[in-house]
Amino acid sequence: MYDIVTLEKKWIDGLSVRTTNEIEQTKERKIAPLWEQFFAQQLHGGQAPVIGLYSDYEKDEHGSYLFTAGQFSNQQREHVLEIPAATYARFRTRKGPIEEVVLETWYKIWAWDQRHLRTYTGDFEWYDERSIDPKEAEVEIYIAVDEKIFAKTNGIS
Repeated sequence: MYDIVTLEKKWIDGLSVRTTNEIEQTKERKIAPLWEQFFAQQLHGGQAPVIGLYSDYEKDEHGSYLFTAGQFSNQQREHVLEIPAATYARFRTRKGPIEEVVLETWYKIWAWDQRHLRTYTGDFEWYDERSIDPKEAEVEIYIAVDEKIFAKTNGIS
């Protein structure tokens, strides 16, 4: 279902919007239009990987958060957001229609997190060459986890 990875701090540059999961289930959703704007502007030449960062959580998946569509930046500068160094549970979607497989995997993550392993310090979706075809995409989703709690549970999935 997932594997555990430890990543160093990275920075991304892109476009951001504040939203909630509740809003994203309505016609007022903000993430899809932000992706459209990001790709329309062809930021960073449209090269992979492209990152969908969830950060600045109000509390958990039931509160607001900042969503950023962007790409890695090689330096920290103004308006660049940090993906913190952390331990992450890395989930992979099945191959299929991009919106369908990403949402399906998020539902699995929300069910999985009933053990309260998430830190809400920054989670992200990783879109690379495996997700170029939106009808047959495969995406990785990285969820920041509390390494101490994870170790206590022996990482049982």
